Amino acid sequence: MKKDSLICFRVCRHVQEAMVNVSLEEREALSSIVNVVLSNYLQMREMIKKTDFERRSHQRKAFLTPALIKHFGPKGTKLNTAVITDISLGGIQVTILKDSQPEVSSAPLTLKFEIVFTLPNDNNPIYMTCEPRRIVDSPNSVRVGAAFTSDESDSHKKLQTYLM
Repeated sequence: MKKDSLICFRVCRHVQEAMVNVSLEEREALSSIVNVVLSNYLQMREMIKKTDFERRSHQRKAFLTPALIKHFGPKGTKLNTAVITDISLGGIQVTILKDSQPEVSSAPLTLKFEIVFTLPNDNNPIYMTCEPRRIVDSPNSVRVGAAFTSDESDSHKKLQTYLM
């Protein structure tokens, strides 16, 4: 969604502090958080439709499958198991559970990583390189929303066929 209008206004200090905390937690710009809050309010009042704004270029598809993540950290290459929770032509959302891997944190996932998974009814592995866009670290898991960095590979073509 293109942000092409400027609005300046004052708010109570506790509202501002809460918005900043949400912004830090969600790892989003404060202006994006304000935009989401205002958009949700306007949807609730039926002043705008949800379809009036969409950030994503490609529609998501619910997708639940195990995956292997390979990332490069200061101590070398690391492998983690993960669960893919949704996927699109543009990216993926994965969850890494901490109970099986207590050393997992969001820190090593701030750089590009590789992910390997299979599509339903196809045993051939899909290899994709991803760049994290959003990381949510919670006590039990790390959730990562990532964009695919290449759309020219055979894996991406297989994914495109599956999603269409």
